[in-house]
Amino acid sequence: MPYAIETHNLTKQYRSQNENHPAVQGLDLSIQPGELYGLVGSDGAGKSTTIRILATVILPTSGEAQIGGYGVIDQAE
Repeated sequence: MPYAIETHNLTKQYRSQNENHPAVQGLDLSIQPGELYGLVGSDGAGKSTTIRILATVILPTSGEAQIGGYGVIDQAE
């Protein structure tokens, strides 16, 4: 059975004025179906960016993410 949510080296960088600003760096998650999981961190830790990637609102810079075995990049609907 696939994980409910799984990420491998998930990374998102924003670019402004020739500088990269990392929002998420190398995130690895493996969450089982039915498991409760919380994202906790300070302002600017990448919590909202991670959720936006998993919801297919934005694309990651690199890495992989799957929801229920479906890739958020190549299998998003």
